[in-house]
Amino acid sequence: MVYTGCPSEERQGIIKTITSMIKHYLVAIVLSAGVGLGCQSIGKKKPGENYSLIALYIEQNNDGTKYSKKMAVYRADPIIFYVNSEPFLDTADLEQATLMEAIGGFAIQLQFNRHGTAVLDSFTTSNKGRRMAIFCQFTEPRVLAAPMITNRNATGIIRFTPDCSREEAERIIKGLASAIKEIKGKNK
Repeated sequence: MVYTGCPSEERQGIIKTITSMIKHYLVAIVLSAGVGLGCQSIGKKKPGENYSLIALYIEQNNDGTKYSKKMAVYRADPIIFYVNSEPFLDTADLEQATLMEAIGGFAIQLQFNRHGTAVLDSFTTSNKGRRMAIFCQFTEPRVLAAPMITNRNATGIIRFTPDCSREEAERIIKGLASAIKEIKGKNK
């Protein structure tokens, strides 16, 4: 393989995903706070607090264009599928993220704000039978879950068992709480 100085398609996909996740207020938050994605915070934050970012993508057929990209979920036994390259919900739409006890382990619950609830309702109504990829950037970018949409979700709450350890889930929740707090602070 000859190095051409250009990043690989996979790397470009990851870069594009991370970039699209930082839309709306997160660009201002990350830049003004002086932090990098998954890096230790600087400034007003306590040492060790990290930001986590989340984005939800909808499954689609691979149309061979820049509008579809490959994702994989479940690291132990990967399931490969294609999603629309733009997320339909992200961290700016979150109201709260919680780590919950579940039968045989734990789950993550995401509660969306009014806008996020309306978007989730619309997407789950019109995309039954498709997967919803829940992508997270914490210390590494990866798909935490890809639940099948079986019915309409008008509650604005998604609960899923993530493909991560409890320690990683705790870090994700703490990082999401920090991001949500910053977003709410900037909206006042």
